[in-house]
Amino acid sequence: MLILNYLSNYFMAETQGGLNNLLNPFQDYTLPLDEWVNNFVNFLVDNFRPLFQAISSPISGTLEIVRATFLGIPPLIFLIIIGILVWQLASRKVAIFSVIALCLIGFCGAWEAAMVSLSLILTAVIFCMLVGIPLGVACAVSDRFNQASRPLLDAMQTLPTFVYLVPVVMLFGIGEVSGIIATFVFAVPPLIRLTNLGIREVSPEVVEAALAFGSTSGQVLWEVQIPLALPTILAGINQAILLALSMSVVTSMIGVEGLGQMVLQGLGRLNVGLAAVGGLGIVLIAIMLDRITQVISQGSIQSWQERGLVGWWRSLKSSKRNGTFGAVFMVTLLVVTVWQLISQTNIKLIEDSLPGKGIVVSPVSTVSTYGVFVAEIVNIGLEKLGYEIEEPKQLGIPAIHIAVSNGDLDFTAAHWEIAHEELFNSNGGEKKLERLGNLISNAIQGYQIDKKTAEKYNITNLSQLQDPEIARLFDSDDDGKANLIGCNAGWMCEKTIAHHLQAYELEDTVEQIRGNYSALLVDAITRYREGEPVLFFAWKPHWSSSTLKEGEDIEWLNVPFTSLLGTMEKFTEKETSFNGKNLGFPVDNIKILANKKFLETNPVAKSFLEQVEVPIEDVNIQQEKVQNGENKPEDIRRHAEEWVSNNQALFDSWVNN
Repeated sequence: MLILNYLSNYFMAETQGGLNNLLNPFQDYTLPLDEWVNNFVNFLVDNFRPLFQAISSPISGTLEIVRATFLGIPPLIFLIIIGILVWQLASRKVAIFSVIALCLIGFCGAWEAAMVSLSLILTAVIFCMLVGIPLGVACAVSDRFNQASRPLLDAMQTLPTFVYLVPVVMLFGIGEVSGIIATFVFAVPPLIRLTNLGIREVSPEVVEAALAFGSTSGQVLWEVQIPLALPTILAGINQAILLALSMSVVTSMIGVEGLGQMVLQGLGRLNVGLAAVGGLGIVLIAIMLDRITQVISQGSIQSWQERGLVGWWRSLKSSKRNGTFGAVFMVTLLVVTVWQLISQTNIKLIEDSLPGKGIVVSPVSTVSTYGVFVAEIVNIGLEKLGYEIEEPKQLGIPAIHIAVSNGDLDFTAAHWEIAHEELFNSNGGEKKLERLGNLISNAIQGYQIDKKTAEKYNITNLSQLQDPEIARLFDSDDDGKANLIGCNAGWMCEKTIAHHLQAYELEDTVEQIRGNYSALLVDAITRYREGEPVLFFAWKPHWSSSTLKEGEDIEWLNVPFTSLLGTMEKFTEKETSFNGKNLGFPVDNIKILANKKFLETNPVAKSFLEQVEVPIEDVNIQQEKVQNGENKPEDIRRHAEEWVSNNQALFDSWVNN
């Protein structure tokens, strides 16, 4: 009897387990797609990166020509040229709007950024046309090719752009070329599809008539189908332009300059005005280009000849005097433009021939103003040593480590020794990178709440949020859990916060809000100003410490005990305590992270980088100035120069050592 009961229970358990496996077949096996993709990308980087860099050469060359032309032409002459071209290609109304839009951008202080964005868009669209139109024609001619290309085009249009930003950066490097390639992937599918659609929609009767008159297949394509499909093809170019412009902000995350970078900086610094200027520039350029391409697609050869400068010239043909005046005007405009471009080149050549201008250094910083400030101090020292400093890129932390490791950029002044250990190791470690000095000591991370709520409910420890009543104080979305403003998704701090919620048994009462930290912090600051309780992750130095001041507005929370993961697992309460509080994160040092090959070829720069140190108190003072409105690039540069002046003897000892 006992044996029968045992067998019955055994088979019931086995049946139940089999039923669970049948209903949820995914619990026993997970396809390691992420590992396969990582291994494949790493294989390409290790073995074929030079090939991809060579592929980028024509893109880089085209961009340099376009950008140098746009930036080399004086704004007034550029406005005249744009007005004449748009008047000729589109209409007088669109020309007037275009000039007004560009003037508005210029008066907002975004002219140079707008020219950079325009040059990037034009370069991207040129390559979209060179590739997209022939592929669209091929799709229209061959049904088999059309069917084969459709899944690829679907993937290119639906794949989130962030997915391929990292592999593009790893293969092509940080900067404009990677941005153009990412933009190309996103913008070219509509051009291919609309070219294909336009040719296929040509009336079969027209094609048959052309064939009946003895035209070959090639003649039918080039002389009948493509001309009739031209309005649809131009609509595809219109879509490619607008999609390329929409990528401005996304590509700014991998070091692409322009209006998108202004938006990103505004977001990262909580500078709504700066973001609004960049956004307004993007909108105005988008409307301008959209109107131009729309009118062109709806025009005709006759109307093109009758409007604009050509129409004006033809109307004045009978008047020798007026014709002479027009010729003189055009020649004068051409001479002034060419002279300006030549003078720009000559100035550059003269500057390059100055003593000590032999080595170009490519730094990179974060978008955060404290990172830009300390980077400017470092740059001033390198300039005094005779190095020529390129315009610093501003990137996210993961992209910075990739760029410095690959040698696309030389160094950064934004590496947290402990917090970024995982990024350091995953990007080559000591084989490719080297950490220098202690640029900023005693950088801290932890959890903060508003002082009013902390005192009213006597909240001093994160573990007190196990109490549902306490947690509900910080519930901003009415789901019964405290909303903890967390860290950027994918960063080590985001993983550590998730680990803390589990280790301190807070998962039932607290949820981490993940996303872009600066954007999330806007919500916390807004709710604090409205008198609501706030709970958020914070680090110092950061601009938020000058907005929400410790001891006046907010308080740090203790954690019940130290519990960390990954490369930080070895740290104890001694390393995570600061000013008598256990913050839960190790007290860190911000170091300079440099490419090892750069340091080997520049020992003088290495010696200087090893010595630079800026007290965190001085960084906090500078952040207060930024929050008081001194937040423009020239302001931050001035702050750095003032700091050097106030510490001249010490600074000179670093330079001269």
